[in-house]
Amino acid sequence: MKPIIIAHRGNNFTYPENTLKGLRSAFALGCSSVEFDIQMIADETLVVLHDANTLRTSGVDKAVLSSTYQELAEISVHEPTRLGEKHAPTPISKLDDVLQLLNEFSGVHAYVEVKEESLEKWGRQKVLDKLLSIASKYAEQCTIISFDLPVLELVREQSDLPIGWVLYDYDEASLNKANVSRPDFLIVDQAELSFDTPPWKGTWKWMVYGVETADSAFKHYSNGVEFVETDYLDRLLSDARLAP
Repeated sequence: MKPIIIAHRGNNFTYPENTLKGLRSAFALGCSSVEFDIQMIADETLVVLHDANTLRTSGVDKAVLSSTYQELAEISVHEPTRLGEKHAPTPISKLDDVLQLLNEFSGVHAYVEVKEESLEKWGRQKVLDKLLSIASKYAEQCTIISFDLPVLELVREQSDLPIGWVLYDYDEASLNKANVSRPDFLIVDQAELSFDTPPWKGTWKWMVYGVETADSAFKHYSNGVEFVETDYLDRLLSDARLAP
């Protein structure tokens, strides 16, 4: 038995984050699960982006939430500062296109993080109306995650999609909320958990992010954490204990 490895924003050490090519690469390497972020833009298209501005990933200072997809289609998010020009051009992906990857690979899963900037801009229900119309077609291969617990509760009320709550704080107040909402996953920065003490017991499964080594992945796994998210996909998958 071994932990399930999740590629944070795709195979982002080698490819630009949150892009179709980076997510496809993670699956091609044999990773069964990916995590990526979505924002809703001005024409109500859901795009796969972490930031509400394209500056960090493109070098172009463009506000995402007030732009249409036609306007954003002119921008290449190939991360020139980090990766140079070898992946130029890389277009911003639509959620619809990324989720179609789930049909290309057998037994794979996507963890879709709804960003709070979009929820604040458009309101939870407006974002969900669009998201659920797309993601519900992949209910067995798709989990909706967010730092925003109320939007996850709406997902549960309105769909069959599993939900995962990303914790800001690993504390008693969060535990009390988790016991009421009972999400399918609790997700936390691995630095918040001790290897000496198992995380909270409950109906949920645990996922940690920020894991950099196979040894850390197995330490969390032995403590009851089944799902491990990493930016260091090549490193973890090259370990014989985690090889696909």
